[in-house]
Amino acid sequence: MPLSEEEQRILREIEAQFHADDPKLAREVAQTSVYSHTGRQLKFAVAGLVGAMAMMVFFLALQSILLTVLAFIGAFACGVWAWYSFRRMTKAGLNDLRRRSRTMWEGRLTRNRLRRDEDV
Repeated sequence: MPLSEEEQRILREIEAQFHADDPKLAREVAQTSVYSHTGRQLKFAVAGLVGAMAMMVFFLALQSILLTVLAFIGAFACGVWAWYSFRRMTKAGLNDLRRRSRTMWEGRLTRNRLRRDEDV
């Protein structure tokens, strides 16, 4: 449902006030999305996973069982974090896709109904 002219004017005023009050936060909000934040988390998780696995191999070569187990726990935690981040990213993408397709489908139905009403 489209916004009225008055509602659009109010939103523009709120946005202008937001940019005037805190321009740094306004830039951050404009540049950050679910994908960028979750993608950053995914990169850190994968880097941690690779690092922990390298440490695990290194400690295994040193025959230090305790440090090898701790590195394994770290690798496991990073793997869970990576999986969680990946799921959040794909879930957000699927939700956006569903929302777009639903909006597109509803728009088509509305146009078809309007055409039928005009024909009558």
